[in-house]
Amino acid sequence: MQKSIIVLFSLIVFQLFGQLKSKVAAEHFGRMEYALCVDMYDELSSKFLNGKTKPEADWEFVRRAAICHFQLFEMKEASSHFEHLKSSNHLTEKDRELYIQTLRYTEQYNASKLLIHESTTLFPNNAFFKQLKTKEDAFAQLFEDSSLYSIKESAFNSGMGDFAPAFFNNGLVYASKSVNTKAIHPTYGWDDSYYINLQQVQFLNDSTVGKSELLKDNFLSKAHDGPVCFNSKGDWMVITKNTLGKQKGKETIMLSLYFSQLVNGEWTELTPFKYNSDLYNTGHAVFAENDQALYFVCDKTGGFGEADLYVSRLKNGEWSEPVNLGPTVNTSQNELFPFVQNNTLYFASNGHFGLGGLDVFSIEIQGGTTVNNLGYPVNTSHDDFGLILDSTGLKGFLSSNRGDNIDRIYSYKKRPIHVNLNGIVYAQYREQEPLANQIIYLQNETNKQIDTLYSNEFGQFTSSISLNENYRVYTDKEEFILLKEALVPTQGIKKDSTFYCELALKPTTIQIHLRVVEARTGKIIPNATTSVTDYAINKDTTMITNELGMVTMKVDRNKSYWAHAAKKGFLDDNVAFNSTNENDKVIDLELRLPPIVKGEKFKLENIFYDLNKSTLRPESKIALDKLAEFIKKNDLTIELSAHTDARGSDAYNMKLSQARAQSCVDYLISKGVKKSSITAKGYGETQLLNKCKNNVTCPEDMHQENRRTEVKIL
Repeated sequence: MQKSIIVLFSLIVFQLFGQLKSKVAAEHFGRMEYALCVDMYDELSSKFLNGKTKPEADWEFVRRAAICHFQLFEMKEASSHFEHLKSSNHLTEKDRELYIQTLRYTEQYNASKLLIHESTTLFPNNAFFKQLKTKEDAFAQLFEDSSLYSIKESAFNSGMGDFAPAFFNNGLVYASKSVNTKAIHPTYGWDDSYYINLQQVQFLNDSTVGKSELLKDNFLSKAHDGPVCFNSKGDWMVITKNTLGKQKGKETIMLSLYFSQLVNGEWTELTPFKYNSDLYNTGHAVFAENDQALYFVCDKTGGFGEADLYVSRLKNGEWSEPVNLGPTVNTSQNELFPFVQNNTLYFASNGHFGLGGLDVFSIEIQGGTTVNNLGYPVNTSHDDFGLILDSTGLKGFLSSNRGDNIDRIYSYKKRPIHVNLNGIVYAQYREQEPLANQIIYLQNETNKQIDTLYSNEFGQFTSSISLNENYRVYTDKEEFILLKEALVPTQGIKKDSTFYCELALKPTTIQIHLRVVEARTGKIIPNATTSVTDYAINKDTTMITNELGMVTMKVDRNKSYWAHAAKKGFLDDNVAFNSTNENDKVIDLELRLPPIVKGEKFKLENIFYDLNKSTLRPESKIALDKLAEFIKKNDLTIELSAHTDARGSDAYNMKLSQARAQSCVDYLISKGVKKSSITAKGYGETQLLNKCKNNVTCPEDMHQENRRTEVKIL
């Protein structure tokens, strides 16, 4: 009996002790003093899971143990507790968010992927699950630009927690947990570390800094002090500090923003930001847009997630009503530590797709529609945040707890992205012909500046070009037309890139190689007079053949021409040709001159009359001019005869042919041919060259063969 009483008493004491521990743990948990209650919840959770307390009643012990370890970055222990909740089907929607973050933080990406898919099915409207699932295929892209970055731990880190650097007075001011100010600064219940204070270091050169010093006066209080940011002149600061507020009716510590101005070397009394509140946190502010804007973090109701980014602008000396940056930037989770350089907003988030924990992201303030993850090694599976950059955007500092879960400040260097332009310029013949030493124009469409390049012996050219510009690449060359300019946009380039372009020049002229030979023997005829006539403008280009019987000249493409050759003692020869060939470089022509022989007869090409008339058309006079020179040069007597086809009456054709022959003779006489040297003769249809006689049906080209003008040497 006595033994039973002792056992019963022990159970009662054990139960009362457990209830007391549960109450104390809950009070610490409510004040977010995770370091003070994590062991309690571990013990309560263990007893519950081992069946020493009521089943189903105390799953909250397991949940709170998981959350405590999560907040203390003890992810292995957190993962174990979350797994108990999952296996027992007690994992809530919020638990799943934290468990996924825990798995990703410890680089268990495959396990997190399975949980993401399962959670998306169970909670299809959860934006966090949905985004992670949508972006999972882009994971490898986060490592693509790693060669651009150099991330190195800064020498001034204390090893106790240093983060959120800000540029100030040729140095840095940063938040730190490294100083124990004893009575002023007790440890902080969240993680049992010292309260945050502000430290300052000076740059000694590009790679080293001086000794850290604690900032006091307005920078130091009995609670957390920092982060802080300074305006561009360094005479205004905005600092995040603790204030006392209430949430859900309970007294709690809140974050608020305060301003101070540097006057005569002293910082003035702190002035609160007019949009602080004891109902929500406001902090992590930075000046931007020529100090006329303030970007900051706030977790007031009505936002998109747990903590959102807002902007307030200075108007008439007052800060305007803050505006939420919207769902492109803000997620259902946390967006923290903003920084603005030029038109780019940088911030940390655990809601956008990343490597795990907080990652650093960027977006263009004006016109930006996409949030970009800066990728590894800026980001890791741990918390990476608080990026600041100098005016070049290539150097700065970054906060991260990579490695051992202790916040440290790292130097950030980014190698400039190299963007190259490679191209080739060529003449577009049948075989492309590279153009050496050809000038290339490279015009920046933003500032209209034009740079000039020159192609090498292979027609190739190369140049480095800048990011986020539009370039126009073109060339010009006499007797050529550029078929198409190249347009090269470099916006949004995130890795070393090379653009390739081709500049094709279409020739506007073509070479004529004209060879004059004897008709019977094929022997070359030097010193022959040649001409190439442009029909469109009735213009001759006259040249004398060289000792090889050759002349070379250029003519325009896509035109009709007439080539003619003459030499005393020989009959002239001529040929019509066109230069519509787009691909060849040369047109080879050969004119064959027969020796002058009495009775020799030849057809006079390109003699045209108006329909059913004897009037010479203007283009006929080109050939007659050549004939006049031929007659005079060789002191000849000729018969110039005209012939018709068989259509029409015999009498009519005879009369028409005689009139046409006479028109030619009259023109030749007007050009200086002696009247006694030339006779006009019309033959009508009496000397047909084919079968197309009266009443015989023939095609037009056969009738055309019979319509001709001939010259006979008398």
